[in-house]
Amino acid sequence: MIKGNSSDEEDYMSDALLAKCDDQRPGLVPERIAKLYKKEVQQKALNIHYRQQNPSTKVVETEQRNLGLNNALTSANKGFRLLEKMGYKPGMAIGKAGNGKLEPVPIEIKSDRVGLGEKTERKRKESEQKAMRAAMAQKRRKHESEWRQNVRARFADRETEKDLAQSQKVCEQLDSENGVTSPVRLFFWPTLLLPEKEEDAEESEEEVCIEDQALCPSKKLELLTEYLRTTYFYCIWCGTTFEDENDLRTNCPGDTQDAH
Repeated sequence: MIKGNSSDEEDYMSDALLAKCDDQRPGLVPERIAKLYKKEVQQKALNIHYRQQNPSTKVVETEQRNLGLNNALTSANKGFRLLEKMGYKPGMAIGKAGNGKLEPVPIEIKSDRVGLGEKTERKRKESEQKAMRAAMAQKRRKHESEWRQNVRARFADRETEKDLAQSQKVCEQLDSENGVTSPVRLFFWPTLLLPEKEEDAEESEEEVCIEDQALCPSKKLELLTEYLRTTYFYCIWCGTTFEDENDLRTNCPGDTQDAH
């Protein structure tokens, strides 16, 4: 029996043996789709290479134009030779006094097919639209500001009417406790608690009533608050009757709701 050399034989579990085998692991993508994807990648690479080797006419024209504009004229140019014959030297300014242009008039390439006045007209329309949008935005902000002011004014009016109604109830209660049978002014008491009118005093009371009705709620509240503070040392926002004027002035923040 012939035995082989163990050093020449490769272990079937070694990495060297596995490296010689083809990779037969199943992929996540089907073989047909993988081939199509590989073909697309190769085609894209070929297209990029072709465009690099064969640039378009527009790209070539742009490169040649930029090359010509970036290089100064030399004696090979016929116009430059004529200037040299008339005494021109490179770097000199043109003109009789030598104070003209140092460089030729720049060239502005028009690459689109838009009319000559189209850009100016487009800018004009854009500026008009921008101004119109700005005016509309300003008008909208003005309307919003007016709306907020109206809402605040209505809220303030409701708060004033609420404080006035509360002050009228307090005034009627304090007047009744101190033996006062009729209010100093008609709006000092609630309408339902006013005493019945006498026939002789109807005319004078009607005149006073017309004057009181002409007052706005805030003015009525101001007059009624002053009456309660000076007569009874009472503050409707503190909800307290103070001992005297000094105590009212010291411990009460003020005679308005905002002060509280």
